[in-house]
Amino acid sequence: MTKYMQSKKTMYRNSSIELLRIISMVMIMFHHFAYHGNFEWNYNEITIPHLWYNFILMGGKVGVNIFVLISGFFLIENTERLFQPKKLLKFWGQVVFYSITTYFLSIVLQINNFDIKQIIKICFPITYPGWWFASTYFMLYLIHPFLNKLLHDLNKNVYQYLILLLVLCWSIIPTLTTQLFESNSLLWFITLYAIAGYAKIYGFNERLKSKHYFFLFLIVLVCSYLISVSFLVLGTKRNELAVHAIDFFGMERFPILLMAFFLFMTFAKLKIKYNKWINVIASATFGVYLIHDSSYIRYYIWWNIFKINQYQESLFLIPYSILVVFIIYVLCTGIEMVRKVLLERPYIIFVNKYVNLLINPLNKIYELSNKIFE
Repeated sequence: MTKYMQSKKTMYRNSSIELLRIISMVMIMFHHFAYHGNFEWNYNEITIPHLWYNFILMGGKVGVNIFVLISGFFLIENTERLFQPKKLLKFWGQVVFYSITTYFLSIVLQINNFDIKQIIKICFPITYPGWWFASTYFMLYLIHPFLNKLLHDLNKNVYQYLILLLVLCWSIIPTLTTQLFESNSLLWFITLYAIAGYAKIYGFNERLKSKHYFFLFLIVLVCSYLISVSFLVLGTKRNELAVHAIDFFGMERFPILLMAFFLFMTFAKLKIKYNKWINVIASATFGVYLIHDSSYIRYYIWWNIFKINQYQESLFLIPYSILVVFIIYVLCTGIEMVRKVLLERPYIIFVNKYVNLLINPLNKIYELSNKIFE
């Protein structure tokens, strides 16, 4: 095998991890089906649709955590470059495109009225968050080179203590108290990033294989769901208890963290052959998120187009949710693939050509600051 072929091979994304991206996005979409579905449950009785609702609601934050774990697992290796402007501009361009298009689509659909102030906001979707995940992830990506320097400078024992402290403060305590304990989405993403970074640098128990991690994932999944069902059962006697059925479903809750970590490690240790179609479909997952969960059109999708809450008391809710998620995923993937071909490619060519005009002055400022602080 030639050196060129070897280098090309290393450029291929790990299809195991890419498959996990797809699965995670599907879980997030099921979560949105439940969370944005405008369901109103009667807590005096337990129905199969309600049990299904709780089940699919649980997976959304697992999927979110997995996406951050994946990022940390790969970005932790970046110890040389502080700024990667091309990737930042690519990310920014994608978010701005869907911010603008979904807003104007909402005007066409008569969901929103034309507003000059809103026009300004849609051009700065990270500053004025239309997608909380995109805004938080953008900030994580900005600071990740500095996190890498910090985490690589820690020895193994200190790194372990750091993770224990972060998990205690921002996962275990919030789980026990249902309070965020002075945390926020960015701090939680940093916690996940540190965990994934440790997995990459030091690894965990080498005796645990993919199947072992998947078994641990199933144990936590079943236990968490049974706790949720228990609160629903108790809620038939006292309604105030039923509202606690989803207390453990927040993204920082310890059971959700464990599920995300175990499922991530399952696929990190699962070695499947490179699959072009898995990788292609996975490359569109962020676009799928931006389209279907845009604050401008999300409720129109769930309420007006698919009218999902009309099946609230029907067993058909289960197959209908599967069908709806499948349709939306396929359509959004198709839209994103068209955008990548027609718009992203010429945009990236433009960025590659002119980005240095922006970066050179920043590099000079950076070099000057180094001289000042020497």
